[in-house]
Amino acid sequence: MKHFLLLLLNILSVQVYSQSICNQAGNLIIYSNYDGGIVTINVDQNIPNLKIGICTYEPVQVTLTGPYISNVTQVVYGGFNSTQANNNCGLGDFPTSISGVNSSIVSIITYPEVGYDNPNGWPNLVGVAGACSSTQNAGGGNTPDQVVYYFQQVTGGTFYAHFTQYNCWLNTVYNVSDGGNCCVVPNSSCIPPIVDAGENVTICSGSSIEIGGAPTASAGGSSNYTYSWTPTIGLDDPTSANPIASPTTNTTYTVTVSSGDESCTSNASVDINIGTEQTLSVTVNGSLTLCPNETVELIAESGYINYQWTTSETGSSIVVGESGNYSVSAQTLSGCPASSATYSVFEDAPFVINVTPNGTIDVCDLNSITLTAENGYSNYIWSNSENSSSISVGESGGYSVSAMNSNGCTGTSSVVQVNFSSSPIASFNYNQLDEYTVQFTCTESNSNTWYWDFGSGNFSTIENPQFDFLYDAIWPVMLIVSNDCGIDTLNAEVVVLKNAINSIQQQAFSIEQIDQKLIIHSLIKSQSQLEINLYSIQGQLIDNKFINMIENQAIEIPTSDYSAGIYILRLQNSNYNSAIKWIKH
Repeated sequence: MKHFLLLLLNILSVQVYSQSICNQAGNLIIYSNYDGGIVTINVDQNIPNLKIGICTYEPVQVTLTGPYISNVTQVVYGGFNSTQANNNCGLGDFPTSISGVNSSIVSIITYPEVGYDNPNGWPNLVGVAGACSSTQNAGGGNTPDQVVYYFQQVTGGTFYAHFTQYNCWLNTVYNVSDGGNCCVVPNSSCIPPIVDAGENVTICSGSSIEIGGAPTASAGGSSNYTYSWTPTIGLDDPTSANPIASPTTNTTYTVTVSSGDESCTSNASVDINIGTEQTLSVTVNGSLTLCPNETVELIAESGYINYQWTTSETGSSIVVGESGNYSVSAQTLSGCPASSATYSVFEDAPFVINVTPNGTIDVCDLNSITLTAENGYSNYIWSNSENSSSISVGESGGYSVSAMNSNGCTGTSSVVQVNFSSSPIASFNYNQLDEYTVQFTCTESNSNTWYWDFGSGNFSTIENPQFDFLYDAIWPVMLIVSNDCGIDTLNAEVVVLKNAINSIQQQAFSIEQIDQKLIIHSLIKSQSQLEINLYSIQGQLIDNKFINMIENQAIEIPTSDYSAGIYILRLQNSNYNSAIKWIKH
């Protein structure tokens, strides 16, 4: 649209320069343009108290110069877009600026853009083009005489000359002595007022509203305005600037404003519509299908009053956490009713996912077991982070699964306790406490029953029994252990010696340890065959030897393969049976 007007106005806006100064008694020169640009104003004419007005649509860079620059007492820029890029002229990005005079006399006044439907809306001033006219305007701007009138009011100056152009100022130079086209606005001219009938509005049936603007008339002519509203039906005073309207049907009211005399008029209209019950929109913040412990927020449209929900709550929003039907009613600011649609909220019930097998599962000597969640769900997540409907379990522990139903809600199974067990292996330690009392300790942790046979006709069924033997001997002790997966038996010899707790028992032999050797010295005076048995403190036979010994013979037994600990060395022949406790450090 703008570029169409550009072509049209290039034809209409031929510059007229008289090459002489018109109205030399005046002191106001106006330069107006649509596209702005770069312009130099050369003050080459001696005009006292010279005031300069500049008006553009897009940014302009103005330089003031000349021999009579000191005569300039005021520079006013009035227009739109003064801080944006001047793209139409291809001059880059710059704001409106005025240089060459003291900044204290410069005013840069910018206004919002004037729409094409309101070309007479100064002081929203836009640059113009064309001859001196009260009707011609460029691209939704003001007419030339309106621009002149504006600067006369702002500066207080009388008119001197007016320079107008539609295209860009591309390093354009104006001399004051060029004269201009002298768009004179005599005091007797009609400047039609700007009329505002008010905003279009919808009211409730039986309601009233004040119409007209604030103010209804402004800017043009004198302030002695007269008003005439039509039609008069429903108005309390059709000659008032702001009458009270009480229409019963949709009505368009038109106001005619006269400025000074009835021949200088302007008019404007406003639509008053009678509203019916309005539909109140509601925003759903969340899902209307609720999972257990979830909520959804219902937010009514703003701009209303007296909200009332079906829950009896009165705010503009509510938080819902259970199934039900929800709606809201309200009133417009003018008191008209409004209501929303009904929103149905469904709360999903908690659910448990079944797992097969379930409960407590005891597994014997197996590598794994499969746990399977029931079908009909999605997004399975097990407690071990696996995400399939079935998992293979190879370790003892508690397992559960969560999954999502068709409503997007999550349920969880009960815990399945899996216990992996293996068949027991019988083993024990023993420790002689005093003379013949022995403490037995079962070292098999995977058993739940115990049977001890102490080789003397006595038995026990506790896990770690104590037993008093009757005399020195190597007793055959049997331990039977069992669990749900099997049974195992251990037969062992337990050395019980009254004096075995002594460090060395001196009988027919003596022993010493040198480096990694155990040296046995025979004190027997005759030759004999000697049986040497080495037992662990638990009664396990570690080594067995038969040696022919004579008196004072030394026998060396290597001990480097033996761990540090307590051992029983049993030495016996046909005449002697000795047991010696040996401690390897």
